[in-house]
Formats: sequence, C-alpha cells, structure tokens
Amino acid sequence: MKGARSTVESALVELHAQLGYRRLSLAWAKAEIVLGLAAAGAGLFLGTWTLARPEVEIAWGLAAGGLVLWVLGGYLALAGHRSHLYRSGNDRTAFLLEEIRRREGQGVKPDEYPR
Repeated sequence: MKGARSTVESALVELHAQLGYRRLSLAWAKAEIVLGLAAAGAGLFLGTWTLARPEVEIAWGLAAGGLVLWVLGGYLALAGHRSHLYRSGNDRTAFLLEEIRRREGQGVKPDEYPR
C-alpha cells in the first residue's frame, strides 16, 4: 500500500506543478475555521448584548460592529472549509490521474473501463 501512496503523492506533486498550484496548508485552514467561528460568536454576542440592554438609546455602532464581526467571521470559517474541500479535490484528482495511468499501462483504454 505504501508504493501506491507514493505514486499518488508523485501524481499530486505533478498536478500542482502543471497547474501552478501551491500545496494548501491544513493548519492555516483549521486556524481560519477556528478564528472565523470565534469572530462570528463574538459578533453574535456583541449584537445581542447591544440590542438587549434596557437603555432607551441603542448604540447602533456596537450593533453594526457585532453584525460585521458575525458576517466576516462566518466568511472566514467558510474560507477555511473551502480550503479543505480544494485539498480533498486535488487529492482525488491526483488519485484518479494515477488510476487512469495504471490502467492504461495494463492496456485498458479509457473508454473500455468496466461498468
């Protein structure tokens, strides 16, 4: 199984080289998700706290700040999730490329794959 993994890894490196991609950092993607969720949560609490105070005058600046934090935090969390999806898609593309090459090496043409 290790040999199959290294051929898929080499196909992934080749795919990135041909398309001009960089390897996506999973640590940064996870940090985006965590920071985004933290910002969205802080924005939600700030907006709720601002609008629930018993004062007559509402601090619209704080309410708008809470809304901005909530929206941008959600966007950041989704950007981290998108990075995970892109990496998974690249891995699957490299695996599929290697599988096609392996089958062509066995003399099977792409339109003759068993269904």
